[in-house]
Amino acid sequence: MTFDQTTSIEGARTHRLKYRSKPAYPLRIIDVKRAVNAVNPDVVHALYASHYGVYAALSGFHPLVISVLGSDILISPERSKMFRFSLQFALRKADLVHVSDEGGRKTLIELGCDPKKILTQEWGVDVGRFSPNARSKELRDRLEIRNCYSVLSASNWQIDYNVDVLIRAIPLVLRQIPDVKFILIGGGVLGDRLKTLAKKLGVYDKTMFIGRIPYEEMPMYLASVDVFVDTISDYAHALGRTIKRKSGMGIGQTTKEAMACGTPQILPDHSSINYKLFKGLTYRQLDHADLAEKLIDLLRNEELRNRIGQESVKAVAELCDQESIAEKWYSIYHRLSTKQDFIMS
Repeated sequence: MTFDQTTSIEGARTHRLKYRSKPAYPLRIIDVKRAVNAVNPDVVHALYASHYGVYAALSGFHPLVISVLGSDILISPERSKMFRFSLQFALRKADLVHVSDEGGRKTLIELGCDPKKILTQEWGVDVGRFSPNARSKELRDRLEIRNCYSVLSASNWQIDYNVDVLIRAIPLVLRQIPDVKFILIGGGVLGDRLKTLAKKLGVYDKTMFIGRIPYEEMPMYLASVDVFVDTISDYAHALGRTIKRKSGMGIGQTTKEAMACGTPQILPDHSSINYKLFKGLTYRQLDHADLAEKLIDLLRNEELRNRIGQESVKAVAELCDQESIAEKWYSIYHRLSTKQDFIMS
C-alpha cells in the first residue's frame, strides 16, 4: 500500500490509499487508521456502512459519521452473520448515521441502530449540471433519437436491478408505438443474458445496450431523452429468480438527477418512495405489462410529460439542491466537532 496526496478535487486535499494487491482486512484497517492519524481531521465521514464504515469504526476515531447507501444495509447483512455483525458494530460506534429516506431509517432500527443518532436527509443533486439545459442535440443525433421517442434506463445489469422487466415491456410498447428506441446504460454481468432476451423477444434492433459511460456524460443523457425508467424495487428479480428484500432505499440518485433534468420518470411502486419529492408515474413491481402501459400513456401524452418534468425540476431544487444540503452538513460537522447537541430529523 502507498499513501499519497493529490488535489483532484478542487478546493480539497485528497489522500488516497493505493493497494498494490488485495490485502486481508486487518491490513486495510491498519492503513485506514494510519491515514486518519496522518490527517487528524475534525470529523471522519465514512460512506457505505458495511465496508468503509467498519474500517472507520475500527480506527477508533470520533466523531464518526456513517452514511448508508442501500445495499450495505439491505443486502450485505443477509449474506453472512459476519457481515451482519461487523455492520452492527459500525453502527454502534458511529456518532451519527445518515440515511436518505424513511425506509432506510426503519431498516437501520431493525439492525439495532439507536434511533436518536439517525439523520434522515436526501442526497444532494448538482442542479447546475443536472438541468434541462444539459439536453444535447449532438447526443440525440448520435443516438438517432431526434425523430422518434426515447426511453432511458441507467440501472446496472445485475440481478438486484430487474432490467429484464423493462426489456419484457418493450414488445408491448412497440405494438402500440413503433417509433420508440430504448437506451440502456449501466453495464454488468447480466449483459449477455439481457441481450439474448432482447433478441428472443425480437426487440434487439430497438434496444441500444450502451453499457457504462463516464459520469460527466450523465447530465446530457438524462436530459436528452423523453422518459427515464428505474426498475429496482422491493424485489430482486432477473431472468426467473425472485428474492424479497427489506424496505427499499427511497428514490435512487440517478432518478433524482433525471428529475433535475426535467425528464419524466417511471418507477416501480416500492415501499419507500418519497411522494413529497417524486412527481412521476409508478407501475406494479416486476409487472412488465403494467410498465408497458405506463410507458405508452406517458409517451402519448406530451402535456403530462411536460408537467411531470416541470414539477420534478422544482421539487429537486426545493428538496435536494446540493448547495443547500452542503450548508446543512457544514452545520452538522461543526456541531459534532464542538460536541454540541442537536436533534436528528
